[in-house]
Amino acid sequence: MTSIVERPASIRTIGARPHLASGPAPATAGGRRASGRLGSRLLPLRPPEDRLILFSALALVGIGVLEVFSSSAMNFLNTADGPYGTGGRQLLYALLGIGVMLVISQYDYRVWRRLATPAIFVALGLLIAVLLPFVTTDRNLNRAFVVGPVSVHAAEFAKLALVLYLADLLSRRGHALDDFRGTILPAGGAILLCAGLIMLEPDLGTAVVVGVTGFSMLFVGGLPLRWLVPAGLGAALLGVASIALRSYQSARLGGFLDPLSDPTGGTYQTIQGLIGIVSGGITGKGLGSSQLPGASTIPYAWNDYIFAVIGQELGLVGAAGVLIAFLLIALRGIGISRKAPDTFGALLALGIVVWICGQAMINIGVVLSLLPVTGVPLPLVSQGGSAMVVLLAAIGLLLSISRETGSAAEFGGTDARADRGRRDRGTSLPRVRRSPYAPSPRPRS
Repeated sequence: MTSIVERPASIRTIGARPHLASGPAPATAGGRRASGRLGSRLLPLRPPEDRLILFSALALVGIGVLEVFSSSAMNFLNTADGPYGTGGRQLLYALLGIGVMLVISQYDYRVWRRLATPAIFVALGLLIAVLLPFVTTDRNLNRAFVVGPVSVHAAEFAKLALVLYLADLLSRRGHALDDFRGTILPAGGAILLCAGLIMLEPDLGTAVVVGVTGFSMLFVGGLPLRWLVPAGLGAALLGVASIALRSYQSARLGGFLDPLSDPTGGTYQTIQGLIGIVSGGITGKGLGSSQLPGASTIPYAWNDYIFAVIGQELGLVGAAGVLIAFLLIALRGIGISRKAPDTFGALLALGIVVWICGQAMINIGVVLSLLPVTGVPLPLVSQGGSAMVVLLAAIGLLLSISRETGSAAEFGGTDARADRGRRDRGTSLPRVRRSPYAPSPRPRS
């Protein structure tokens, strides 16, 4: 939330509306009154971003870069990239993503609202394009484009575009959430199209993340349960049908129910991940220990199972640190959502938190054999270029919203009617206090 403070008239304030001070002009150091019609000017000040979210995100990125280096060096030793090719690219993407995050965090998050509708159409176009047979994709999988040396994951951009679109739509239609054509159809259609196209890749895990994020935003936004419950049940039945129709997904479900059923085949990765976590103990065996002879060999450890590598090399201390970082992002993000100055910011913050922390819970649950194997990477930690940049851009939006939060007691101001409220059947988010662009009235002596 922007705070307004007074500055002497001699200071030129860019972008602030002048405030004509009532009463005599303040005396200067020499006892004379300041001359001129304008006794003071207003200087808008924005609070700093939420430091806990910033530091937690940077810590996760740092741990991820270290572990990608550590877990991939030996596997790519005899390849063209060399032992540090994968880790080096991860470091470059991390630096690029941090730059994007810092730039976005400095701008008012509302400036991106105008891109919500175009972004969702671009995202749907990308999801359709990766399914076309003549489009070059990474490893011939219908998930990521290949643009020179870079692969762009279409679903990662779709997650951010969907969160932005739903936040904009639900905040504009807060007065008519029960309108099928104007609210329910475009919101539900965007979620189902994104999730459905991702399932066709096929990528059931990412589709689940998209569906959970979208339905969470609809629920918090105030969509009636008579629409949400049937839609949720239908989505669950669609997921069950997808598992039943694909043999490898059925095998994953069977391996989850009995992890020891195929220790040299379908459940090999699960067993090796659990062995790696247990062998790490309290403080771990040190960086690079997962690649030493006799260590637990985890397939694709730098991606989906990087949490197992963290447990093996950094022990319980490192694994708990990762969990605490995601917990801080979740708690602080929910607080930002509740204190956001408008419904758009509240829903945008909530969608980002559910997306990032929900995906983290799924990944960690898979590694700990609490959920079936889904192939969902650990956000901000697992290897991935486009995913890293998009996730850090989302963190930048969250930090930008945090700059606009605050109470009237901190900044002065009165209740302002936001685009929310039960009396007009609007969204069910709590009312917030917003500071007007004028200083608080001074008490009369």
